[in-house]
Amino acid sequence: MTFASPEDKFGIKLQPRRTRTLEQNYSMIAGSIYFVGGIIGFFVTGFSNPTEMTNRALFGIFMLNPYHNIVHIVVGLLWFLGAFALTAAGNEGLNIAIGGVYTLATVIGFLGYLNLLAISSTDPDNYLHLVTALATLIFGTGLVGALGRRQAATA
Repeated sequence: MTFASPEDKFGIKLQPRRTRTLEQNYSMIAGSIYFVGGIIGFFVTGFSNPTEMTNRALFGIFMLNPYHNIVHIVVGLLWFLGAFALTAAGNEGLNIAIGGVYTLATVIGFLGYLNLLAISSTDPDNYLHLVTALATLIFGTGLVGALGRRQAATA
């Protein structure tokens, strides 16, 4: 009995496994954190009164409401899209966009206006937005990957 390759038998070309860039790995990790955080948030807040500001906090420090959980789930799904479906360049663009949104959320939060969007603006939330914005912009602009490639070229 002879075995034919899928290409010979069915005309299906096998694609080599695509390697992920450092930026795509970042998107996968950040997406996982935000997606799981959004899911866990529903165990804290429940599903009632989606935009009401409550005193419920994730890990005792991040104030949440169901709307905020949905935002985290959507951002996590966007990062998954970048990690698994977009090209490396598309993923970097998505990271720049998400980083820009989190930069805006940081500024609005420190000014005290994030509550207008039904998202709490406590200091831990603002600092989390700041760290997320900086990390995402660094990975989105390709700075980390470029430094790694430059160091490999000079070694």
